[in-house]
Amino acid sequence: MQRLLPFVFLISVASTFGISWIVVAVDPDSAGWYNFALLIFLIFATVAGFLGLFLFFVRTRFYKRYSVNWYIKTSFKMSVFVAFFVALASTLAILQLISIFNLILAGLAVSLFAIWSFLGGE
Repeated sequence: MQRLLPFVFLISVASTFGISWIVVAVDPDSAGWYNFALLIFLIFATVAGFLGLFLFFVRTRFYKRYSVNWYIKTSFKMSVFVAFFVALASTLAILQLISIFNLILAGLAVSLFAIWSFLGGE
């Protein structure tokens, strides 16, 4: 699994360039729905990739108790939940439905899904 980490970095960097292209080159008034869907997917990929790599390297640097594969799986599992919340928040912002109540509901939904996943819900 360690051999996949450079590809995760490359995908995250490519997603960052895709986000910057959409932000700079696409007119939001005349853009199709697929541009916004692509933007949300790229935000998810960027946050999940960079945060997963960051968590993996920080955790392996300070703790050496477990196998590398375990650290990869758990670090990316945590980063996917954070990226899922960021993607939900950015979707709400694009649809102009962002409010404290909606952010709390999105946070609760992601938190419940994360707790279910970490407690053995596969």
